[in-house]
Amino acid sequence: MKRLITFLILILTVNSAISQNRKNWTQLDYLNADETYPFKTEKDITGKFFVTISDTLNYYENPIIITDDGNKEIVRIEFTENDVVTTFDGIKYSRNDTSNPLNPWLLVLNPDYFRLAFECVDINSEHYVVKLNDNALGYIQLENPDFKKESISDFVKNWTSLGFDFDRSTNTLREEPKENGKIIPNPNADKYRIWTGGVLEIKGDWLKIKTIKDEVGWIKWRDGQKILIRMYYAC
Repeated sequence: MKRLITFLILILTVNSAISQNRKNWTQLDYLNADETYPFKTEKDITGKFFVTISDTLNYYENPIIITDDGNKEIVRIEFTENDVVTTFDGIKYSRNDTSNPLNPWLLVLNPDYFRLAFECVDINSEHYVVKLNDNALGYIQLENPDFKKESISDFVKNWTSLGFDFDRSTNTLREEPKENGKIIPNPNADKYRIWTGGVLEIKGDWLKIKTIKDEVGWIKWRDGQKILIRMYYAC
């Protein structure tokens, strides 16, 4: 019994010490120590632009519908009282069903912050041709008021203005938007690999940002089709 009490006291002491230590943690500490949501860059962007949901569509009341090239419905997304249901080729999937084959560039089936963005890989006289997953294409009429065309740069600026993450060890903060631009040093850059900030301007493959430490400079947000940052979609 005495040994058990001693062990419990030790555990409480250690936990108390960890708790006291974390009171002094900064946002950078939590960002770099996050094991449940470790830093991961966004997927490559291979499309010409994005097709996203129109600002006028009330998707809580009206279904989102995508057709095939014969104008036959292939995808339907509907909000129910307790779920977000995707119907793909006649089969229904709840929002937590990992077998759901719908896998566009961005899909967040959360009723509180639903997100959807399709990569447009082609455009004809009547339709945007978009990627539904790595193997299937969908067709959205150009005049469909439920959708809108959004340039990749506008999309990135929109979803980074309130915050985004980047790896400062490989994507250094520079005074100018060029590869040989002078690096902006920070005494914490060696301690913290992942940094966060907000976007002030976008210029080609570069973002002018203000970091969490109020430094203003430039980083790259993409290299060809490869995306170098992580965006926030729950805002």
